[in-house]
Amino acid sequence: MNLNKDNHRQVYRLFVFLGLMFCSLFGFLFMDPAQESHGGGNAQPAPDPSLCAHPSFKLTPNQLSTSLWARDVVNERLRGKVPRQGTRDLDTLYGEAAVADKDLKRMTRMVAAATGGTAVFPPGGGLKGRKRAKEKIEVELGGDASALMDISRSSIEYDDVDQVYRALRFILRQGYAVVRLKDRALATLPSGFWDIHLNLRMPNGHIAELQLHLKSIRQYSIRQGHEHYERIRNMEANAVRENRSLTLKERALIDRLNCEQRRFYEAAFQKGQEGTDR
Repeated sequence: MNLNKDNHRQVYRLFVFLGLMFCSLFGFLFMDPAQESHGGGNAQPAPDPSLCAHPSFKLTPNQLSTSLWARDVVNERLRGKVPRQGTRDLDTLYGEAAVADKDLKRMTRMVAAATGGTAVFPPGGGLKGRKRAKEKIEVELGGDASALMDISRSSIEYDDVDQVYRALRFILRQGYAVVRLKDRALATLPSGFWDIHLNLRMPNGHIAELQLHLKSIRQYSIRQGHEHYERIRNMEANAVRENRSLTLKERALIDRLNCEQRRFYEAAFQKGQEGTDR
């Protein structure tokens, strides 16, 4: 009788043991990988998207009206055509750009003087470097050199946001041949960088670039912002050349760099709106 009881206990313990083993195995196989803990303190918490929201630039009704009006003027001029240079040959483009650059500089100085801005030109006053031009054609433009429209470029910087929009209206009312317009308040960039980006067809037919800047944003962009931009651009260029997607580590770094820029640019834009009659 006692022997039977001992046998029953042993069988019971065996079933309990097997049950526990089965539950442990089942939990291991179906465990959410995100819940695993890693030794050595290497686990990284998922980024909190609320800490760095999508860039937002609040325009006054007058500023928004000017931006939409300017967009309609440019679209009406293009009638659905995509602006392109007249050639895909890089040597020819540089020859044309050298001629167009003289006209662009004259125009930039005149507009700046008439609208209370400061004309700004690339260091040395020269054209876009060929190495960078070739990289941009390869990485950003799908190999189409006719889409490269910033070999000749210039900028005008202003103290407040209202001045930028007044300059935009002035340029279009003067009849300059604007063939592309990007208001970064309406088409935001991941970095939060803000300007009004114009491409103009110069008298010789070459398309050049003119950017209308808020002074504080431009000053940051040519220092810390440019360093971040270069790091991001290099990572993206390497991924394209290696025919692969960005790694998780690269994406995390890009997100961090963009977040840092975004905070500055949005704060600078808001400061540039202070005192504006809304």
